[in-house]
Amino acid sequence: MSESQSKKTVASKKLKSKFKGKGNRKCRFCGTARGLIRKYHLTVCRRCFREVGEEVGFRKF
Repeated sequence: MSESQSKKTVASKKLKSKFKGKGNRKCRFCGTARGLIRKYHLTVCRRCFREVGEEVGFRKF
């Protein structure tokens, strides 16, 4: 294996996160891990979403 190939494998391993699951995902505003809305990469809990949803661009029906 050449030096450039070994650097590529090391770089690709750095991109993968070691931690997974609910403990890694928290609300942007309050920090809770419960009731997260992850759709569209929001990562906001449902309680904070009710406060901030209209400012972000969602409409209330």
